Amino acid sequence: MLKKFNYFFHQPEIDLTFPSYALRLNGQTLQIMKASDENISDLLILEEQVYSGKTPWNKFSFESELKKHSNSIYLVVYESSTLVAFVGMRLQAQEGHITNIAVKPSYQHQGIGTYLLNAMIELARKNHAVQMTLEVRVDNDNAKSVYQGLGFKPNFVRKNYYVSEHVDALSMIKKLTDREGEEC
Repeated sequence: MLKKFNYFFHQPEIDLTFPSYALRLNGQTLQIMKASDENISDLLILEEQVYSGKTPWNKFSFESELKKHSNSIYLVVYESSTLVAFVGMRLQAQEGHITNIAVKPSYQHQGIGTYLLNAMIELARKNHAVQMTLEVRVDNDNAKSVYQGLGFKPNFVRKNYYVSEHVDALSMIKKLTDREGEEC
């Protein structure tokens, strides 16, 4: 109890530094870096490709996440000058929450999404998060399989979460530490 009390009053600063680097994955050289405003137009284009011409997040949503939230981070993955994937996370109250993730359809099933999620899990651990959460469409079996493979478990259903499509979301959770504070 004292540990939780001390954490509440002496919260460590959130460290969202992320050095850019190149990664060789499945014969492709990918550049992974922290997103900035310069990436927003590419983020919107990728969303259209992933979500059948729709952009669930608009320009303002991305700007807000990238500028206004000091506890948010987005990573982008480029092959040459083409954005192939991104992931976003918000850290608060010892929890990392995946806000958004997308992988270009022609790059799916190559491990890029899993790689990005693992990067976010490690960043959350570095910032003393004890759990990770995310929402996924209840009918998105491929994504649910990826998340379950990383240790996320179903938590509860958010009715009509995707309002425009009248689709429920499954909230999923992954514990990062056990009761004694050891990593899971």
